[in-house]
Amino acid sequence: MAERTVLQLGDPRLRQMSLPVTRFGTAELWALIADLRDTMAARDGAGLAAPQIGVPLRVVIFGITHNPRYPEAPPIPETVLINPQIAPLGAGRQTGWEGCLSVPGRAVR
Repeated sequence: MAERTVLQLGDPRLRQMSLPVTRFGTAELWALIADLRDTMAARDGAGLAAPQIGVPLRVVIFGITHNPRYPEAPPIPETVLINPQIAPLGAGRQTGWEGCLSVPGRAVR
């Protein structure tokens, strides 16, 4: 499909509440997933959410085989999440750094 522009830190669209996907199996949803995949791959990303490319929908893609940004990382199967809900698995916390395509050149904590 197409590589899209990734919004950068400070863009107000990154702070907007995303909308749930209500229509599944549409050509538009498949095209969005393909654009997320192409954009993530073109930037050596490990994951990308639709709002990062200016689409305020609850769609996320992640996964890597080999990634030069994360040379030590094991392979992760490509996964697409639609309308994900985040729930803690327990009270424990893990700290560390992660990269973000919307914050280029910096790892964020």
